[in-house]
Amino acid sequence: MPKRWPFGAVRVNRRTLFKSAAAILAAGFAGKWLVDRFSTPDEPSAASLTFPSDNPAPAVSGTLIDVREFKKTVTVEDLNRTAEAYFARLKNWDFHHALPLWHPAGAPNQLNNFAHVLHGLQLLPGMTVVDFGAGSCWASRWLTQMGMKAIALDVSPTALKIGQALYQRLPVIGDRPKPRFLVFDGHRIDLPDASVDRILCMDTFHHLFNPDEVLREMSRILKPGGIAGFSEPGPRHSRTPQSQFEMRNFRVLEDDVHIGEIWSSARRAGFVRIRLAVLSVPTYVLGFSDFEDFMSGGKATQRFAEVTRAQMQDRRMFFLQKGGDAPAPDSRGRDGLRATLAVNLASAAVKEGSPLTAQVVVTNSGSALWLPHTAGIGAVQLTCHLLDASGKLLVQGYSRHPLTPGDGRTIARGETVKIDVRITPPAKGRYVLEFDLVSESVAWFSALGNETVRLAVQIL
Repeated sequence: MPKRWPFGAVRVNRRTLFKSAAAILAAGFAGKWLVDRFSTPDEPSAASLTFPSDNPAPAVSGTLIDVREFKKTVTVEDLNRTAEAYFARLKNWDFHHALPLWHPAGAPNQLNNFAHVLHGLQLLPGMTVVDFGAGSCWASRWLTQMGMKAIALDVSPTALKIGQALYQRLPVIGDRPKPRFLVFDGHRIDLPDASVDRILCMDTFHHLFNPDEVLREMSRILKPGGIAGFSEPGPRHSRTPQSQFEMRNFRVLEDDVHIGEIWSSARRAGFVRIRLAVLSVPTYVLGFSDFEDFMSGGKATQRFAEVTRAQMQDRRMFFLQKGGDAPAPDSRGRDGLRATLAVNLASAAVKEGSPLTAQVVVTNSGSALWLPHTAGIGAVQLTCHLLDASGKLLVQGYSRHPLTPGDGRTIARGETVKIDVRITPPAKGRYVLEFDLVSESVAWFSALGNETVRLAVQIL
């Protein structure tokens, strides 16, 4: 009979917990640093796609390396040279250009961790985001695709060349900000004070020889209220077979991640808030009856908590926020987009070819600042949908109208503006004009539950 671990009134099979915890570790050991730096470049071996157990154990050969003693034998510069030497020897970049989708064994966990960090960073299009330890720059490219001003930062110049080639090989879609590629000397980030909105760090922080110094640099370059998001392994990382293998054979620092120590250092560096994510990976799957029990708050919810807690032993996902007032939320995000509309048509019936005219009163009744029509993504404009007489949609966004003249200006929360609009009439017939607002490339206000104004018109 397999050994079972007791968890209160519930008994969980040890093998199940082993599989769950191993999957969590996969996110770290198949994460950006390890797959970027230490997998076989041409055809990853089976060994490069396996992951350690949930019980840290010595490496197969040699004595257990104490990471504290290991750190006495290396410097920042040594680790920088190690990273560059790895990337410089690569002849085939296919594996690195395919990340994180090279193999289905590691992809779900990498994608899941990336998604959680993205959510915690509270990103908005146009933000400047540093991809710290960018490696082959797959995360940087995705940030660019989402409209961020991505800065790929790595200690290896060759890694950044691989990243530049990735952008050329898989160009982003649409008009997006150009990325920057910046070499990091391991000490100072070559960016001005308070110049970036967010920092993304995926499985890189535990490789740092000088985390206190790096946290000070992160705080320095972040704008007030800025956030740095991390996905890292846990407090017993250095003792896993994979970590022991890396330190012994490649002289790579595989440090343990102790949140208490990080938070203490982060506070000294100017961060004022920490938040840690609790997540269940892989997907917690239930049968139908257990699912119904879970949804009703039954015993299945307790088992979920127990399994999640076991999985979280070797994964730390956390967010550090710098002190100072963060910019007010704006219309690049959906949250806080609300408005009230009042429309007065000059005439409900006009001759074909004559414009429909109306005076519209718009009030920003939400919590987000509205960007002007020249802003691109997040620009808020009045729009008019064209419907037939029965209310069936004919043309969504039939006309658009800036809320303020010229290049426009922002509209604050609670502010009211009045605008006169001229709408080109459709062909002869009866129609309904539906007045709405749009935050460009973000959302129609009506799709967020905002009330529209519908008026019947006739074209004679």
